[in-house]
Amino acid sequence: MLSGFARPPFWRVVGCVFIGMLAFGAMIPLLPLYLRDQLHSTPFVIGIVIGLSSAFAVLGRLLAGPTADARTRKFTFAVGISLCACAGILYLPVFGLMGVIVGRVFHGAGEAFFMTAAVTWIVDLAPAQERAQALGYFASGVWGGLSLGPLAGQMFGAWQTAAFFVTASSAIVLLVLWRTPEAPPHGLERHNKGHRHAPAPIKLNIPKEVWVPGFVLGFAAVSYAAMAGFLVLLLRERGPGGTYAFASFALCVLFIRTLLGSLPDRLGPRKTLFLGLSMLVAGLLLIAITRDPSVATMASALVGLGYSFPWPSLAVVVVRSVRDKERASALGALNAFFDLFVSLGALAAGALAGKFGYASVFWMAAGSGTCAALVAWATGVGRDPKPLGELELEEVGV
Repeated sequence: MLSGFARPPFWRVVGCVFIGMLAFGAMIPLLPLYLRDQLHSTPFVIGIVIGLSSAFAVLGRLLAGPTADARTRKFTFAVGISLCACAGILYLPVFGLMGVIVGRVFHGAGEAFFMTAAVTWIVDLAPAQERAQALGYFASGVWGGLSLGPLAGQMFGAWQTAAFFVTASSAIVLLVLWRTPEAPPHGLERHNKGHRHAPAPIKLNIPKEVWVPGFVLGFAAVSYAAMAGFLVLLLRERGPGGTYAFASFALCVLFIRTLLGSLPDRLGPRKTLFLGLSMLVAGLLLIAITRDPSVATMASALVGLGYSFPWPSLAVVVVRSVRDKERASALGALNAFFDLFVSLGALAAGALAGKFGYASVFWMAAGSGTCAALVAWATGVGRDPKPLGELELEEVGV
């Protein structure tokens, strides 16, 4: 168990994230098939629609971070999950392709708000020396939802049922949030106690410490665009089997981030970053070349193992580098790079798939993962972090 910060809000936040991502994940296996089979969309259009949520999540995260810093984590979470509830309504078949398009915009922005609020809330509750482990437990909510979500989507079968689930689950999260207190950041209670401040103005802020880790994370994130948007279509094209390939990817991310989430703290973020990128690229290449569905499922699991490490490693680097008052803005900006590259990757993947076939998407993602490793190596990301004692003094204003 985590020591020192497992206060009551912690697991409620993790649970709310799980429910939100369960609904998000339920749409993953259904969306490309719904667009292709019922709305008769081309691969290029499928790529655009899939990337829309990430494209608008970029703006959402840039706004969510300053909102969480200026207002509260709880308020920002509630805004995000309310947008997700609206997305579920817009997904209903009665609204057609335009409803899916607008729904993806709402879902992307909503996920950006609630995830940025949640991850900052989790970091607030954790001692500095245990933040990677805290992010690992937080990831159990994220990837628990994304792992079980596709299975739930397949169980629902119908797009309309999954759309109803998005709205209903969001309403449940709002009810839980309403009854969840927001504790002050760990170690800052005595400084904040008895003081009430007017809300600060909301300003877009991308700390300079985020840019290089953001590009590394972004190049690695193209793999998610490939896995979420085109894995199901590739395996369907190659024949029967591979039904649970995406679930194996997500379950491996859940397993590693939950049980081995402290590795960036113990081994150092740079080592775990390169470990993850090497497995990520190897798995993507294997998916691109194999025609055996069982091998593709195992390769998807390898991609999941590799995908588990870049984000927590880079989040630790960023949190160690910025001041406490910029924490939400920094994490929101880091995740904005993720969404920007996912959206651009989905767009490029759709164009490549339409011209060269679905396998080309995974060659592209492997190349992008290689670029992430080259940028990280050239810039020294994660090397010589700020000493922990210095960080703790700075965070409490000493």
